[in-house]
Amino acid sequence: MKGKKKLILLIPVVVIAGVLTYRYVKQRIEHDPNVIRVSGNMEVTDVELSFRIPGWVERRTVSEGQVVQAGQEVAALDRTELAQEVELRKREVAAARAALAELEAGSRPEEIAEAEALVAQAKARVAELEAGSRPQEVAAAKAAVARAQADADYRKTDLARMEKLHKSGAATDQELDTSRTAYDVADARLREAQEQLKLVEEGPRVEQIEQAKAALAQAQQRLALVKKGPRQETIDQARARLQQAEQALAIGQTRLTYTTLVSPASGLVLSENVEGGEYVAAGTPIVTVADLNNIWLRAYINETDLGRVKVGQAVRVTTDTYPGKVYEGRITFIASEAEFTPKNVQTPKERVKLVYRVKITVANPNMELKPGMPADAEILLNP
Repeated sequence: MKGKKKLILLIPVVVIAGVLTYRYVKQRIEHDPNVIRVSGNMEVTDVELSFRIPGWVERRTVSEGQVVQAGQEVAALDRTELAQEVELRKREVAAARAALAELEAGSRPEEIAEAEALVAQAKARVAELEAGSRPQEVAAAKAAVARAQADADYRKTDLARMEKLHKSGAATDQELDTSRTAYDVADARLREAQEQLKLVEEGPRVEQIEQAKAALAQAQQRLALVKKGPRQETIDQARARLQQAEQALAIGQTRLTYTTLVSPASGLVLSENVEGGEYVAAGTPIVTVADLNNIWLRAYINETDLGRVKVGQAVRVTTDTYPGKVYEGRITFIASEAEFTPKNVQTPKERVKLVYRVKITVANPNMELKPGMPADAEILLNP
């Protein structure tokens, strides 16, 4: 019991001593000439994230108030059409590359063999025409004339006989017409055979030989081109087509990456502006993200303290949200023009003072500090 009474009596003494110590330390700090105390609110740079291309929103993967990491997906567009376009461009590149490779490889052996065969045929034709008709061709033509002559003579005799019979009434009109037609056909065949014999005996005409020689020259020229392979300009054109196809593929692949929207920095989602299933134009804000890695305290210093502060000075920042925790910061901006104290300052007396705005960038490794959070700061004049 005595021990408990001593403990009860000791507690008020400790509390009183702590309060007195706190007041003493606070008073020393408040009157410390090496410290300027300011207050304000935390601010951040907020970024409206949007797609570079129009399309249908397939999904939005973050919500308001959610913390996102740098590179994290926040939304995505439907990519079906763009993916199909990329596949088409890939096939075009493959076709263009194959065409260029074929040209650079030159003519195939079978193409050269085919061209050589055409030259041989053309040479044989020229030689045949220049040699004239062969004896066996003349003999065959004469034999054809003899056969045609014999047939024509027979048909002529038969026609004369049929005419006599017709006059005496022993043959009909139809029989006479049939005999006359047979003679006419035989006579025409005879004239045709005689003309063919004449041509064979005379041999090929000059124009036939010239045509054959022209065909030979054309075949030889084609053979030379096939052996030489494609012209350089043809290869250059094929290479240009391949480059165009590759550029089109690169553009398609780049546009495909635009269907995924990622956060450029770690931060806090301040607002969500679009839902899945909506069609959006390029540049339409999808979500707004605050960059919590780049957070600062907006504060104001009195005109009398302006000469005591400079960019780069160390600052200690505290908040009511995390009592007892100190955040390191530095002054990164001092306004060049004075302004009246903002109206959110509590007392009218302070609102009419001329002050200078300062920006205190604060380290926020754990993403604890949020925009709008009130904070106090101590500018260390002699750190």
